Amino acid sequence: GSSGDRPEALAELVGIIVNDGVRKPLIRVDALRFAEGTPYETRLRRKLDGLSERVMPRAVAKTLRRELIGVVAEGTGRRANGAVPDRDGRPLPIGGKTGTGDNRVVTYASNGRAIQTRPINRTGTFVFFVGDRYFGVVTAFVPGEQSGEYAFTSALPLQVFKGLAPAFADLMAPELTATPPFSGGDCATP
Repeated sequence: GSSGDRPEALAELVGIIVNDGVRKPLIRVDALRFAEGTPYETRLRRKLDGLSERVMPRAVAKTLRRELIGVVAEGTGRRANGAVPDRDGRPLPIGGKTGTGDNRVVTYASNGRAIQTRPINRTGTFVFFVGDRYFGVVTAFVPGEQSGEYAFTSALPLQVFKGLAPAFADLMAPELTATPPFSGGDCATP
């Protein structure tokens, strides 16, 4: 497929699918710890209550998730299949969608024949999820007329994703996937 959507919008959509149709806030840091192990230890945690919203029926999200897994297992995303193992070395489910855009302005003669083509940009995109926690987008983009000199497809971002797979495996380490030892309000101190 081809898409004119912003990579951030594609990532948000796949995040909604991964979360069974619920849009959750995209947050990079949800907790901070200061002076751990000292009498001044302070733990801050972002309050996320009420920030989630159902925007897609659960059944639709589950169907889309299954189809995206199929794209990676049997379709254009096959290169990513099995690329990320869990902590025990078993492949995590990966779903995704590929897209290539060769965007041009084409001028046609009155007989319908193309008489001029001007390249605008070229894109290759792979929007993905790994397991039930990670999702994102890898995009290759060439702007302007020089884009006509390139011929890459979505295979390029797929290969980049595959190259990044070891970093995902590192994120699956037990100490990074465990629930933090504190919860609740905005601020908790010992």
